[in-house]
Amino acid sequence: MIRVYTKERHISKIKQFLNSLNLKNEIYTIKDNPRDSNFNLGISYCYPRKIKEPLLSTPSKGFINFHPAPLPKYKGPNEYVDAINNKETHWGVTVHKMNEEYDKGEILRIKNIELHEAPNSIEELGSISHYFLFKLFKEIIIDYTQQ
Repeated sequence: MIRVYTKERHISKIKQFLNSLNLKNEIYTIKDNPRDSNFNLGISYCYPRKIKEPLLSTPSKGFINFHPAPLPKYKGPNEYVDAINNKETHWGVTVHKMNEEYDKGEILRIKNIELHEAPNSIEELGSISHYFLFKLFKEIIIDYTQQ
């Protein structure tokens, strides 16, 4: 069982992909109040809240976070503004193991993205990041199913 915590706008694509692989799943947003139950893998996919104990230790395979920026350089919620101010042309998205520190767990994979020019807006960089973040999500889930 995979339990995903995300924003409402990501639910349908995540659900459709997990169901296409016949993976049992539950998906929650900040509006939901999940029941206490065991699950194998916890996923934070752009979830706007910190996941804390005891939930963090509940899944047998731990929790992973999909972060729409390259860690450790761009952590936290202002990654796009910082990258735009830095005129960043080397970008990426990250998946990492979660621990109690925000965006600090072991990095599992970074998908590097070379931008042709520095982005001019949060919307532009956000679109690029989320396109590649979902590609990374699919890769990681496929790897997970083959373990």
